[in-house]
Amino acid sequence: MKKILLITGGSLLILLALIMSIALYHIRDRHPGYTLNLKLPAKSVETKQFRVGLARKKITPVLTDKWVDADSNARFEPEKGDKYIDENRNGKFDAYWLAGFHQNRPAIGVHDDIWARAIVFDDGNIRVALVVLDAIGIFHDDVITIRQLLADEKLPIDHLIISSTHVHEVPDLMGLWGEKLYKSGVKSNYLKLVQVQTIKAVRDAYYACRPAYIKLGRIPATAADLVKDGRPPRVLDDAIHLMHFCDLKTDTTLGILMNWGNHPEALGSDNLFITADFCHYWLDALERGIRYDNRIIREGIGGIAIFANGAIGGLMTPLGSNVYDPWLGKYYEKNTFEKARTLGHRLASLVMDELIEGSWNTIQNPNLQLHARTFEFPLHNITFKIAGAIGLFNRGFIGFSRLRSEINLLSIGDAWILTIPGEINPEIVNGGVENPQGADFPGDPVEFPPIRQLMKGKYNFVIGLANDEVGYIMPKTHWDTEPPYTYRGKRPYYGEINSLGPEAGPTLYREVNKLIDEF
Repeated sequence: MKKILLITGGSLLILLALIMSIALYHIRDRHPGYTLNLKLPAKSVETKQFRVGLARKKITPVLTDKWVDADSNARFEPEKGDKYIDENRNGKFDAYWLAGFHQNRPAIGVHDDIWARAIVFDDGNIRVALVVLDAIGIFHDDVITIRQLLADEKLPIDHLIISSTHVHEVPDLMGLWGEKLYKSGVKSNYLKLVQVQTIKAVRDAYYACRPAYIKLGRIPATAADLVKDGRPPRVLDDAIHLMHFCDLKTDTTLGILMNWGNHPEALGSDNLFITADFCHYWLDALERGIRYDNRIIREGIGGIAIFANGAIGGLMTPLGSNVYDPWLGKYYEKNTFEKARTLGHRLASLVMDELIEGSWNTIQNPNLQLHARTFEFPLHNITFKIAGAIGLFNRGFIGFSRLRSEINLLSIGDAWILTIPGEINPEIVNGGVENPQGADFPGDPVEFPPIRQLMKGKYNFVIGLANDEVGYIMPKTHWDTEPPYTYRGKRPYYGEINSLGPEAGPTLYREVNKLIDEF
């Protein structure tokens, strides 16, 4: 009997050792020793000739099946556990799993293409590329991999920034939204496609560079029906910061960069068509015009439009908004393509109005300055740790309790662009951090003064989900998982479950503060 127990005990130890080995393998550092502490240019230099290039490449997957058209009345409504049959292969449909909301959302068609949109800034001394993906997010390890692949291209790009629009109707690039809770939704061939197309977009933007000047603008606020705050206190990031690129010789539009804070999820969780949500309608309207039934209601501005999301933690969303369409005289509250279209067209119209009537600051021959650095977040979220250990997250940890991430600060003349590696609450960026009764960590707010007040540009862009996606970054004094809940809430607020922990906000704020001080 003792011998049997000894063998059983030994087998248990072997099993535990095997489980631990697998977990350690899954959370291994994908890029051991990687650090970044970049300061460009190394010394003060004059701009030789400022140039800008823009390009875009499709990252739409090719679906192997034939589903109904997204705009028709016929809809395929899969039930959980359905076998998705490919008519050509006579086998199980190898699904692309849509990111956001919940698991088991297989893509059943493509409503509109999704993109990697790139800008290359070149002042003759340094070249910085910014790419925005129609993706829910991309991990820092994948950003490093893309940078390494870009280096193999031998393009003279000094630094690459990759951000995500955080759209909730595109293929999963992070792993959380597969067929089942414990199954990754990432298809390796699709991740490779995104990597390759990102590099091609940067390459095309580099070769498209031409002498240019920039017009900087800002729309102070958008209408109340376009974005809602899902959690008190009610603080938004609803100003639209604008960077309009014009050809120096012809004065024609090369493109426009827009920075605004809202979740692209106007279609809700029931939609199973790949789409860029309101981002598609916004950017298409600016490039080609506002259209209804092929009728042009308003002419576009041409060029390539790029939307970089802002401070969307808290969370900023169109869900529940009753969006008004002034061209059709209708309201849209339900989660439909009509609502996404109306939201995008309204945003485009605001930008068009600003281009005609607004006050713009024109900058000729600006010089570039860039500081970029890695740092480590403390990781307290046990669910994230488990997700890493079982391979659901394909990213490395530092030990079992820290994550490497990154922030960047780029100045282009009077414009400052700060990158944030997640979904930061607008209170940290724009002000409004409180010490609500019932919070788990009462006391004076740590994240003060707000980040935009620390920044020294005349136009301060804050781009979220850049170079990483670590989840929600909230003020520590707002952290609330234990009753009594703040603002007389009856249950815990959404956000903490998708956050690294209560120290994410203070850690990020300290790192940003140091970066700005050094700039």
